[in-house]
This record gives sequence, C-alpha cells and structure tokens, in this order.
Amino acid sequence: MLERLRQNAQSWGIKIAFGIIIVVFVFYFGMGNFSDKKEPVVAYVGKDAISAREFQKAYEDAVTSMRRQNPGASAEELNTPQFKQAILAELVNTRLLLAAARDMGVTVSAPELRAVISSIPAFHGANGAFDPAIYKNSLAQNRTTPKVFEDELKTSQIIQKLQGFSAVAAWVSEPEAKGLFQWARETVRVDTLAFPLAALAGEVNPGEEQLKAQYEASKDRYKEPARIRLEYLPISIADLAAAQKVSDEDVRKQYEANADAFKHPAQLRARHILLQVPENAPQNVADTVLATVKGIQEQLKKGASFEALAKKFSQDPGSASKGGELPWFAEGAMVKPFEDAAKALKPGQVSEPVRTQFGWHLIKLEAARPAGKVALEEAAPELRKRMAEERASEKINEILDQSMDEIAAGVKLGKIAQKLGLATQKSDMLDMASVQSQFGLKKEAAETLFALADGEGAKTPLSMEPARGYLLAERIEGKPEAVLPFESVKDKVLAEVRREETRKLALEKAKAVLAQLSGADAAAAMAQHKAEIRTSSPLDRQGAIALAGGNPQFVQDIFSGAAGVWLKQPYELPDAVVLARVGERIPAPEGEWDKEKRLWMSQGAAAFRQELFEALLKNLRATVKVEIVRQDLLN
Repeated sequence: MLERLRQNAQSWGIKIAFGIIIVVFVFYFGMGNFSDKKEPVVAYVGKDAISAREFQKAYEDAVTSMRRQNPGASAEELNTPQFKQAILAELVNTRLLLAAARDMGVTVSAPELRAVISSIPAFHGANGAFDPAIYKNSLAQNRTTPKVFEDELKTSQIIQKLQGFSAVAAWVSEPEAKGLFQWARETVRVDTLAFPLAALAGEVNPGEEQLKAQYEASKDRYKEPARIRLEYLPISIADLAAAQKVSDEDVRKQYEANADAFKHPAQLRARHILLQVPENAPQNVADTVLATVKGIQEQLKKGASFEALAKKFSQDPGSASKGGELPWFAEGAMVKPFEDAAKALKPGQVSEPVRTQFGWHLIKLEAARPAGKVALEEAAPELRKRMAEERASEKINEILDQSMDEIAAGVKLGKIAQKLGLATQKSDMLDMASVQSQFGLKKEAAETLFALADGEGAKTPLSMEPARGYLLAERIEGKPEAVLPFESVKDKVLAEVRREETRKLALEKAKAVLAQLSGADAAAAMAQHKAEIRTSSPLDRQGAIALAGGNPQFVQDIFSGAAGVWLKQPYELPDAVVLARVGERIPAPEGEWDKEKRLWMSQGAAAFRQELFEALLKNLRATVKVEIVRQDLLN
C-alpha cells in the first residue's frame, strides 16, 4: 500500500500496470535496453530475445515487490512455476506492446519525457520547481542512474500512449451502463436447507474389509516419500559478507566519495490506520466506513494504543502488521491529502479522518526532520554492510571454483568448509518437497541430491532461490519411497472413507428431500423441514460467492433461478450438501441510478477499454511468434 501511495503521487518508482496481468510487479531497470544476444535466452518474442539475466532481475524485483506488499509470503509461494510464468508473461507483453508501438509510430519525444520528469514532485526543490541535483541524488539513493530511469520511464510512457490509442473507441451508452448497474446491484434472499457432513458422520461406519479395499485400490496415496539426510554448506553473499573486514577508514572514504547521496530533503515519519474504500464508491458506502473510522478515533482519544489499533483494524497490507508504521517520506512521496494532513501535525498528534483514493486514514505523526545530510555515524552501519556485500560478491565465484576443484579431487565437504573458515551443517531426514523448501532449490537440483549415493557429494554448486546463494552438499544417508503398512495408515484411510461415504449419504438425503419439496406433497415437505430452512440477508454477487462456498454453478443458479422455486440440484460445499431456492429477488434500487449514473458510465467504459486492450494483446500474441527456449527456468 505504501508503494501504491507513492506511485499514485507520481514519485520516481514507475509501475507499468496492465489489468490483464495477475501478478503485481514493478519493472525497475533497463526495459529500454533489450538483451545481449550473447547471454542465455529464456524466450524469443519474434526475433527479440528476453535474456536469462533480464528474467532473473524481473523475478527478483517481483519477489521484492510481493514481499513488500505481503510480508507473510513464503519462499514456496514465490518460487512456483505459475509465479515465474506470470513474470515472463509480463515481459512478453511488454515486448509485444513496444513492437506494436514501433509499428504504429507511437513514441515519446525528449521534450515529452523532460516534461514528465519535471512534473514529479519528488524531484522538486524548495521553490516547487524541478531541481537537477535532487533528481540525480534521488536516483543515486535508489541505486539507479538517469539513463536507466529515463529508459524505463520512456517505455512506460510509450505503453500508456498505446493503451490510450487502443481505447479511443471505448464508449458505453447509458442503457448499457444501466444494465451493468442493474446486474451488479441486484440482490437476492436465499433459502437454504443444509445437510451438514459432521451431523451425518455418525451414521457411517465402514468395516475393516472396506478400509482394506480402499487401501489396496489407492496405495499410491499411502506412500512414505523417499527421504535423505544431508551434510551441507550454504555459500551466500550474506554469509561471506559477515566475514569481510571493512575498516572505519574504508567507510569514511566511501562516505566522502558519495557525499551527495547522503543528502535528504525534509522528511516525516508516521503511522496510519487505513480502512479501504474504492475511489468511486457510492457516498453511503464511504459514510459507513467513515463511521467505523470515527469509532476508532474515539478509542484513541480514550488512550488506546495507535499501534495496537492499527494491527487490529488497518487494511494496509504493507504496514498493518507493523502497527501502521511507515518509513520516512519526503514531500511529493505520498498522495496529496495524506501528505497535507501529515504536514499539519506535530509529533505525537493524530489527524482527523483523511480521505484519499485508497479510503479513510487516521494518521499519527511520529517524527519530523528538516532537510540535511545523514551523518557518517548514522550512515556507517549500512555503508559497512553494503561494502562487505560488494567484496563478498567479488569473492563468491572464486570460492565456488576452488571448492569444485577440491570436490573433484575427492576432498570431503567438511575439509573444504574448514579451509574457508566456515562450518557444515547436517539436516534431518527430508523428503523432496522439504529439500526444495528448506534450501530454495528447484526440483531438478533437489533430484540431483536424491540421485547421489550415500557419502557422495554434488559435483556442482546448487543455486538457492530466490537470491539466497549456492549450496554445496553431500548425501549422508537415504531411505527409498515405500508404501506404508495398512495398520500405520488405518486412521487416515478410515477418515477418508468416512468422509466420502458421508458425502454420498448427504447427497442421497438431499436428493430425496428435493424430490419431496418439488413433488405433489411439497406443502407437507415444507412443513416438515420448515425449522431447518435458513433465510439469508439480501446478498449481492460477492455475498452469494461466500454463501456458495466458492461453488460457481451455485452462484450462477442463485441469480438465474425463479423466486420461490427450489433449484434443481443439491450443491456440494466443503462441509455440507445444500438445497437452495431464491426466496426474494430484489432489483437494483431505481432511485440510486441517477446518483450513480456517472460512476457506472465510467466503470462501463473502463471495462470496455480493458476488453479492447486484452483484444489488442490477444491479436499481438496471435501474429507474433513467442518461443520459450528455457522452460527449465520456469519450473
């Protein structure tokens, strides 16, 4: 969310966002500089290559971005083929769009680019005008250069222009927009009759023979996977950096050589509590959320902890878990209403509710500092860390080459570690999935370890992802995959059989009752089951999804079924089988149309623009050959 606040304020971090793209992903470096043909290539878009280095950089940036937005994201979630394929798809889309822009003559001139850069508040001086020194310092602090930044910004602007041209015809008539309004705002009350699996489980008592039959028919489900135990030595820049000696004099020289990088404008540090509201939400929705914010405000006035309330209520995924804490930010880094409110506070004060395009905020100013320069003493720890990492980066290839030579000569891993001043570690018995997750290995690398004989070491370093370094490993011992004996998995088999038989029983009972409710004696059946029928509050489509347990057919039938008529089939939910009927269909409130017409016209046009843009990309993909040549990098 903090990143989005900054981006919407048009700060220097430029995000290229397409609605069809699933993964939120920031391109930081050099999209204007296409790949070096000498490098390994991941894919070709026509004759244009996407290099392995570019893909890896994009992957690392995506991981960083996702972890910033969702600190709880696991290494496993960020190392899936689907995640990597989505990143490659974005790179491919960008290539396709830039090629289309070249063919259409869409470009961004130098004056246009200068105008965009000059309009970014983060690059303005105290007089409100563009300041070249601030511009260069800002980029240097973020480890980039004007050329790289301007290439990226130019790419972004070209694609924005192309999107604009492709959407010229995106116009929606008032009847079309009203149809969208009526579809989205229609609600239903749903009557349901549930057959909970838990309530029926006691009626199912599978016998020993049935359990053994299930076991024999599905032995693959009751296997213990192959496991290995490893002696291993992780070698990473972080580990090597810890052993680097960086003197105070080295740090001082680095500080003085990069003096401008340590200058900073006036900055604020704050916490906030955000309750999200869509930017174009109806007023009654915004007012409802505001009432909740005011309730939180009253708790603060009575002495409640801002940090505790932020953890409990804030809907900002980037800061809620940290008590709403935001990093230092300068003028122009946040959207204007947020920034103006923060600037008006004194340290320790809490703002009145503030509305931005993200929703309602309560802001507490933690500290303010004037423009100045970070002192050597304050900068030294980070400088020392960075210098140690740079030195480690220079050494790592030399160390790996030396280690491989020694492994080839039969030197044991423990001896190699001892020479490096490091210590090996020993793992527990691990299955394939555990080896992959614990060490961040791709499947092929983990398979290499399982293929070793006991006492044998891997002949090459194994890459640990994302960006964790390299692994040297020897296999200590292993156990092959084996089907577990029936007695050891009997409880698991029983639970599976009982659940399946309970599901069948619930389905049979539901079908029998549905036949009664739909038959000649429907009135008697209704009287018999009246006490078990539950009626929902009015549900829109989002609410119906929750009721339906994510069953899409159930949702579709709810909104297409006739009122008062039981739907023609039972529906299986995770913990029950249910019968349902539409008790009442409530049309969109006609009186709200005039108030919301502008919103729905805008949303309809936006949806149409999205369709046009998707059609453009689909057409480009159909006419330009996309060839993936390193599928292994996506696994």
